[in-house]
Amino acid sequence: MPRIPYPDPDSLPPGDRAFLKSLPQLNISRMLAGSPSMFQPMTRLFSAYLNDGLLSETLREIIILRTGHLCDSEYEVSNHNRVARLIGMSEERINALQVGGNQTLFSAQEQMVLAFVDDVVTAGGASQASFDAVAAFMSPAEMLEMTVVIGVYTMVSQICATFDIEPEAIPIANTGLEDIKNTVGKFS
Repeated sequence: MPRIPYPDPDSLPPGDRAFLKSLPQLNISRMLAGSPSMFQPMTRLFSAYLNDGLLSETLREIIILRTGHLCDSEYEVSNHNRVARLIGMSEERINALQVGGNQTLFSAQEQMVLAFVDDVVTAGGASQASFDAVAAFMSPAEMLEMTVVIGVYTMVSQICATFDIEPEAIPIANTGLEDIKNTVGKFS
């Protein structure tokens, strides 16, 4: 049970009410709708990297899941385990993203990305070694996107922990990514 109630959709400004109704019914979206100044801009940010980003969907989910595990976010791990399965990641690789998981299941480049994520989440920034390792194969734009994704999921994990946002009782059937893209496109 969240620490504060999810806002009543009928109490939202009309634009936010329609925007929320068009999104996948995720508890994080329901909670964020209670902040009119943040709700739509944050959802647009989510859509930017989820739908139009430079990172492959597999690498993006590796980054998100590792961040969720490091932040001990049941909400993010639950939702993104589902997304990872839907995009074809094996259970073995999904489970290996837990802290202490079997890193040998990942390519050398994926292992370098995981080291970068670990540094950013646990130390507040990438070490020179992990920065240089990913800079050898990622463009500056990809590195910036990756760092934004890490930051966003650290923040969302903190929001979920602060407000006790729990995973949905009934998970959405698909990834929800196309629904977010369509909503953002329709309301832009």
